Amino acid sequence: MSAVPAPVPDPAPQWHRVHPLTPVVKGWLAIVVLVGGFVNIVLDDLLRAYLGGGDSPAQELDPGQVSPLFWWALAGIVVLVLLVAAAVVLVAWWFTRYQVTPEHVRIRSGVLFRQERQARLDRVQAIDIHRPFLPRLLGLAELKFEVADAGQSAVSLSYLTHPQARALRGELLGRLGLAAPGPPGAAARRPAPWAATGDEEHPVLTVPVPRLLGSVLASGSAVVLAVLLVAAPVALVLDPVAGPAVLAAWLPGLVSFGAVAYRRFEQGYHFRLLRVPEGMRVRYGLFSVRSQTVPAGRIQAVGVDQPLLWRPFGWYRVRANVAGYGPAAGEGDAMRSTLLPVGTLPEVRTVLHLALPGARDGDLPALLGEGLHGLGGQGRYTTSPRRARWLDPLVHRRTGFAATEDVLAVRSGRLSRRTDVLPHEKTQSVAVSQGPLERALGLADVELHSTPGPVTVAVAHLDAGDARALAAAQTAHAAGARRLADGPRHPRVPLQERA
Repeated sequence: MSAVPAPVPDPAPQWHRVHPLTPVVKGWLAIVVLVGGFVNIVLDDLLRAYLGGGDSPAQELDPGQVSPLFWWALAGIVVLVLLVAAAVVLVAWWFTRYQVTPEHVRIRSGVLFRQERQARLDRVQAIDIHRPFLPRLLGLAELKFEVADAGQSAVSLSYLTHPQARALRGELLGRLGLAAPGPPGAAARRPAPWAATGDEEHPVLTVPVPRLLGSVLASGSAVVLAVLLVAAPVALVLDPVAGPAVLAAWLPGLVSFGAVAYRRFEQGYHFRLLRVPEGMRVRYGLFSVRSQTVPAGRIQAVGVDQPLLWRPFGWYRVRANVAGYGPAAGEGDAMRSTLLPVGTLPEVRTVLHLALPGARDGDLPALLGEGLHGLGGQGRYTTSPRRARWLDPLVHRRTGFAATEDVLAVRSGRLSRRTDVLPHEKTQSVAVSQGPLERALGLADVELHSTPGPVTVAVAHLDAGDARALAAAQTAHAAGARRLADGPRHPRVPLQERA
């Protein structure tokens, strides 16, 4: 009887090195400052030593009086400094490596102080490509792995060539299977408008630059900036003596609000929404370009708002809570959760169609239209009672909620209008609260929790009975929707059968 050959073990995952220019791109400013400072100090000491200046007054230097030996010495020092800097960069690059295994992505770096960071692939929510200005000029890109801790990126792999980054992202997304279908029957209820065409990316919409510029000019920061630009010259004309004091108070505000307005334009420039097998992909940026893949199954809640100054133009903004992204740490992170920086109502419907694949098409447009433009208790929204005007005189007729079989919609705001949509299966918990004045008026607040993000789903000053009924109904809807969504894909295993 022939012997059975022993199984051949799988080869160990290989370690790869990042692009050789990575240390230069990351530390170019520090390198320039250190080299420049060192050369400047050495040059000053050489000149003093050569001229015999010491502590004597400075002497005028005639280049013709300097021997060639001095210039050769100076050139040698510059070359030596550059060689040392190149050696430091080479060593830093040599000790920076990354490894992709079936379970992890690992990155090792450091010479004296070694560091290893890793991201578990089963916890990765999305993989984004970030191309800051200088790496973009050099054809490089950075991969950011968003994980399920609702915080900052766990691992940032930088830098690879742009084709390498795209290929690695596509390979990992395909391996992870981040595309999450909707609840059973969703595909049968609604035909997909973007059928598979064989292309990795299918363009859906683009934000025109004039519209983006108009939305920035019609923002609160731009209005404050315009007031500052007008107020300072007027104040100087009325009281020239107070000119220094006016400028001291004017310049910081001008710089601050001007930076906010510019950042919004720079980040939203050439915003594109694309359909990909995993869900959606957004790409934006003027100098620093970011490409984010947003799997539809990771979207926990969607918020549509219309600022007051946008209402004459019919513009809206769409943001979402995405698992793994967490709350924005600042203005620079706000675009991470933005699905549409400024768009028309048909474009908003298109985005909701992609972001919430499990919701019926016939329900969402009606809910959205009534949520953004409705007033009072007419229609399907349950609103705050009339006695809520004592606590909320301007907004109580707009505050309300409406539920369908798939989602819960909450509307709020009178001057700046807002409608938030929460899929039932994404509801994590429901809280009902009452303050002393609300108890006296028979009112209550309801807050529905999803993952952290820019969208907060809450209904204020409802009738206490309506609030308790909403909490009970939403709890039942959420439990039923999760069972329906998880059953076919993740069959529940009894506890005694789990090893």
